[in-house]
Amino acid sequence: MDKKLQNEYLRLFDSMNLREDCLDYIIADRHIKMLKESPYLKTTAITLYDNCRRCHIYESDYHRYLFKDEDGTYRDMQIHPDDMDAVVKNAISVLRHIFSQQTHIANSKLIRQYRVRINGIYKRITEEMQIIETDPAGNPWLSLSIVNISPDQEEPFIVRSKLIDTKTGDTFTPLDDLYDRDTILTAREIEVLKKISQGLLSKEISDILGLSVHTVNTHRQRILAKLNVNNSIEAVKYATVLGIIK
Repeated sequence: MDKKLQNEYLRLFDSMNLREDCLDYIIADRHIKMLKESPYLKTTAITLYDNCRRCHIYESDYHRYLFKDEDGTYRDMQIHPDDMDAVVKNAISVLRHIFSQQTHIANSKLIRQYRVRINGIYKRITEEMQIIETDPAGNPWLSLSIVNISPDQEEPFIVRSKLIDTKTGDTFTPLDDLYDRDTILTAREIEVLKKISQGLLSKEISDILGLSVHTVNTHRQRILAKLNVNNSIEAVKYATVLGIIK
């Protein structure tokens, strides 16, 4: 793994400041009990990750079976070396632009595809990940992950991901290209987007902000490109999920 990526990932984790004395592990035990006893999850690869202790506090039997090495030893998920940096960039993007927006944590589900070692062979998997518990300050505490072997094992092998707002059904692409930036949009672009969210047209925005219509339209196009969306409605929705506008 690229050292810079590793350091940034750890820095973001540290910034959450999770404290074990503020967490109720009876809640975690309840989740584990439910996962163990559910008859519908017997053949599902599930893990429950504790972001405070930074370890899995539950791994289903099928998960341990799926990720055994050739000699039968369980070694957790081993990501393909060619996919590792992209997976970490994706994780950084999610931590930076989604999990930090605490009001939206409960409604956000990450779905991504990448390759891992399964019984000695690298295969593409689909992982669904969701925060199911937060600490009293709203920081992500328990992460539930469900893994399935993808039916698509053909090239090209590209790390793919999407974020789903489970409350609205809206789907977005994590901004992996902007993983190393604190801000996605400039202050002026945010101003323009706020006016767009209020239903104002380019001419109205230009009058209010003292810009030409051409400049406003240029900002519109840059906003769409940076957020990787097709239109202003999607831009407003995604910017709201990211906490850029309220």
